[in-house]
Amino acid sequence: MDSDKMSGTYYTPPDAIQFMMEYLKKEQQDFSNVLEPSAGDGRFLPLLQENASHITAIELFQEKVDQMCREYPGSLCTIVKDNFLDFAVNTLERYSLIIGNPPYINKKLMGKEELEKAYVICTEAGLRKTVMQNMWLAFVMGSCRLLQPGGSIFFILPMEFLQVQYAERLREYLEKIFNTIHIIVFQKALFPKIEQGVCLVYLTNKRCSERHIRYKMYEDCKKRVPIQENSIRWNKPLKKWSNAILDDSDISLLKNAVNQYPRIKNMGQIAPGIVTGGNLYFILSEEKVEKYQCREFVLPIVQKASYIPKNVIEISDAVVKEISLENKPAYLLNLSGEKDIRRLPIALQKYLNWAGEQKVGDIPLKDCYKCSTRMPWYGVPIVKKGEVVFFKRYGHLPRIYYNSARVHTTDAGYHIRLMDEVDGESFVFCFFNSITLAQCEFNGRYYGGGVCELVPTEFKDIVVPYRRIREKDKEKLRFLFKSGKPVEDIVKFVNGLTICRNYEVEQIHRFEEIRRVLMVRRDYKIGS
Repeated sequence: MDSDKMSGTYYTPPDAIQFMMEYLKKEQQDFSNVLEPSAGDGRFLPLLQENASHITAIELFQEKVDQMCREYPGSLCTIVKDNFLDFAVNTLERYSLIIGNPPYINKKLMGKEELEKAYVICTEAGLRKTVMQNMWLAFVMGSCRLLQPGGSIFFILPMEFLQVQYAERLREYLEKIFNTIHIIVFQKALFPKIEQGVCLVYLTNKRCSERHIRYKMYEDCKKRVPIQENSIRWNKPLKKWSNAILDDSDISLLKNAVNQYPRIKNMGQIAPGIVTGGNLYFILSEEKVEKYQCREFVLPIVQKASYIPKNVIEISDAVVKEISLENKPAYLLNLSGEKDIRRLPIALQKYLNWAGEQKVGDIPLKDCYKCSTRMPWYGVPIVKKGEVVFFKRYGHLPRIYYNSARVHTTDAGYHIRLMDEVDGESFVFCFFNSITLAQCEFNGRYYGGGVCELVPTEFKDIVVPYRRIREKDKEKLRFLFKSGKPVEDIVKFVNGLTICRNYEVEQIHRFEEIRRVLMVRRDYKIGS
């Protein structure tokens, strides 16, 4: 696969284009007037020419325009050198189909003028500027304004579009203006050479009996029969389109279950851990604590969940000590009260002077935003610790721990200071049931490699079927983890002491299947 990262271009594989064209023909798509808004090297054009009455291809770069003009002469295809953001605002033409693979460029890499054009397209559609986080989003919005009545858009978009928070308003907007939405995903990556999961999104207003979102999963783009297919008709608007992998009945079952139990936000105070502004420099190993003579100026801290053994559900003093003995960064410089650097040990003074000049990007550490706004710049603010810690990113199972060591973490962890009547160990125990785990998958978003993440607002809405657990049952759960028992065994044991009080066996099996389906969605190896 050829790519031009600076222009956000990842050229579409021929098999994917073939799949898209055959899919459109099966949908009886109107090809009378087609627009390709990001033509690149023109690889969509040969197959489009076999079906379309007229094609307009937009391309920003002159050399690519010249190449396409040579390869596709004649009246069937009009090649236009233009910035699509300008074209979308200025043209009076309307299209029956807009198809392509728009550029993926983070707004931080876009020029000011380019960004302003994107903002105009979004705000004219009634969306806030904050929605505009990537160039592909502007291409979707620009295309919406260029459709004929009953027209369609068929784009290759990043998988994040289906689930990220900033695109939620866009998804709501699209659900309002299109009666039919198809989401097409593949088990095998379309672009295996980049860490960017993608999907196909088909938006249309053709006549249909009922507004719906259809979700289809194929093994790869060479296959023509989906291995899974769902249609969402009741649960709209659907907050995250990635959840269309479940059918309407499963989504309704999960939503109803969520109303049975208390949300985490009603069981205690929740806040991220410590934001250092530079973990590499403010969190030291045992060896460096000795080297810089700063034992009295450090606090124990867990920087990331991967430092904690996978077979425990408690951050104990022994776990914290083990992290330290492995010489991992485990000590936070606690210097917010030391405004006069000259009062610190000489070795530590030298280290801080050196660290302050180290570049983060192109900026010295001490001049970076978080450091520059505090006094002294090396004084990391210390926040309160929680009885329970949840790390926002996880693999197979959420990383939630009873924090018996009362240790700090970085902001990779959310600290829960539970209400007096809630027992921390029982809370952690009850978390590992099918409903709570399925809701984590449903509320969260996933990345390449199968990692799931919950942002604070998503985590706070998770429910836990809490009850006080006997010590012998807590001990058994610790044993199941320590022994490396399968996830299914752990969840079955917890289900038996939590949700089995409210649901029949068949329903619990359904919740467990929902959990499994959502897990497999983000990492197909889980189901293998």
